[in-house]
Amino acid sequence: MAKRKKNRFAFPIGVIAMILAVIGAVTVIKFGINSVKNLTDNTAKKAEYEAFLTPVVMFDPDPFDDLTQAEIPQLVNSAVWALLKSEKGTEGYAYSDGGIVVPQADIEKYFIQLFGREIDISSMHQSIDMGDYDITYDSALKSYILPITGIDSAYAPKVYDIDKQGSSVILTVGYIGAKAWAQNENGELTAPEPDKIMKITLRESSGEMYISSIQNADSQEVIAVVSERHEEEMTDEAAPDETAVTDEMLTAAVEVTDENGEAVTDESGNAVTEYAEVEKATDELTETETETEEQI
Repeated sequence: MAKRKKNRFAFPIGVIAMILAVIGAVTVIKFGINSVKNLTDNTAKKAEYEAFLTPVVMFDPDPFDDLTQAEIPQLVNSAVWALLKSEKGTEGYAYSDGGIVVPQADIEKYFIQLFGREIDISSMHQSIDMGDYDITYDSALKSYILPITGIDSAYAPKVYDIDKQGSSVILTVGYIGAKAWAQNENGELTAPEPDKIMKITLRESSGEMYISSIQNADSQEVIAVVSERHEEEMTDEAAPDETAVTDEMLTAAVEVTDENGEAVTDESGNAVTEYAEVEKATDELTETETETEEQI
């Protein structure tokens, strides 16, 4: 017998292969961890943007391509609600017969947080008629008189997409009707379809982001959002039970037959059975299981 020649490269190649396999496994693990991290970070960022947009989306200001085209009273109303929904709220403010007295400087602070400094709001203070309520500006006091009565908001924001472009961030935002939320069979709140989709652009100034435009989304973006919501709903649905019996196929004990079609029996004369998938109606399942148990 010829002596088998050893390959002197086999061991080094094997070691290299093992190292590459380990590197590959580590890479896959790191990729998985980073993917989960990015997903988590993105979800947290969406929630952060939704909180930021809430006082603006609440009362659905008219769209604008540039802040100079915006309806200033609507933006001031957003600043008012940003103050009211802040952690401090109306704590520390004086009350009058007309409502809560808030210095214009405090409203300006929240206006700048939402819409930056492109507009000199200090020279544009005025009373606001929002239809369901009024916000009165008192030039003598240099303050706004805010209504005390409760007011229902129109919408809540739902951020579907974050598109970072240089120093700007373009958000695809669904306007969810505030009264359109429903409960599922488990008693959990479920978000309805958005009444409309808007594109809200944020710009950066001095390290802070502010709203520079609110625009209607085009039809393709609306289709993309609706498709994404459908996929989320399909994912959230409970996976079907793989062991569930259907009307078409059942696993049941059937008699084993020989080539002549006659039943095969064991040494005791009992019919030999095996389990196989057979077409059965659901209402026949109980009968099949009972016969199987008797045979066993």
